[in-house]
Amino acid sequence: MRWYFAIDEAGGLGETGSLARLAVLSARAVGGLEPVLLYFGARTAFTAWMEHHGVRVVDIQPRFLPMFTQAQAAGTFQPHSIGHWLRLEIPAVEQEHEFVLYTDCDMIFLRRFDLSHLRPKVFAAAPEMQPDNWNNFNSGVMLLNVPAMRATYPALEEQIKFRINAGDFLRYNDQFALNEAYRGLWDRLDPLYNYKPYWPFTSRAPILHFHGPKPGVLEAIATGHWHDRDETAVFFSKMLNARSRYYLDWCSWLGDWLQTVDFPEAIRFAKLASALTRYRRDVPQSTDTIFPAEG
Repeated sequence: MRWYFAIDEAGGLGETGSLARLAVLSARAVGGLEPVLLYFGARTAFTAWMEHHGVRVVDIQPRFLPMFTQAQAAGTFQPHSIGHWLRLEIPAVEQEHEFVLYTDCDMIFLRRFDLSHLRPKVFAAAPEMQPDNWNNFNSGVMLLNVPAMRATYPALEEQIKFRINAGDFLRYNDQFALNEAYRGLWDRLDPLYNYKPYWPFTSRAPILHFHGPKPGVLEAIATGHWHDRDETAVFFSKMLNARSRYYLDWCSWLGDWLQTVDFPEAIRFAKLASALTRYRRDVPQSTDTIFPAEG
């Protein structure tokens, strides 16, 4: 299956880039995926690494970029990540396959899977935060019906233009746009294909999505180097406090499983598991389950 992921130059130079490399190596380990990276920015060692590892890199500029730039200059919009918006360009890029897979960069493929039996009307996606709450989908993993996405793109484009020009959505992002535009039109994807490390460990999940706090954030919190200076930082701390057992289980398992995939990352997760074992906080009875900003 053709697999798309997307990133911009700045993302490739940070932890997102490291996670994207791990996604590629894990995809090669499980097999069955043809990786295509949509990329915006100057070519770097990151893109060279991708091509060296068999990834087709497509240089592309999001068609909304001029509008984003203008709204940002006016102080009415702050794009969370240009790289995330690149996923909306897949229907224009893809000309061969009717159905393709899209994922964010912060994924680890855990076992081979086959989605050929699924034929979503427009796309299939799994829930945002809780595996049994289908009010909103998480766009980190999407099985796309490319012709249908292409046919509905003009309406999506008009909606995005309206929202950006209205100037009342400072944190407006592509996931919000997709949820709003396709309300009631998307098909359900088994949550196992967009599994989160704050859910109970299971060996049945084909794709693990580090939604929310990334490994670097988890390490900072667990080692006392995290500062709760904004609402997102506070939420990440609460998230780890409430789900520390699940994070520990997943990091321990990844420390073993990744040894034949990416040994340095295996060591990193093993050390993170050790830090989480030593981490001691009072675990709250409950925590919010909606991110204040896209993680």
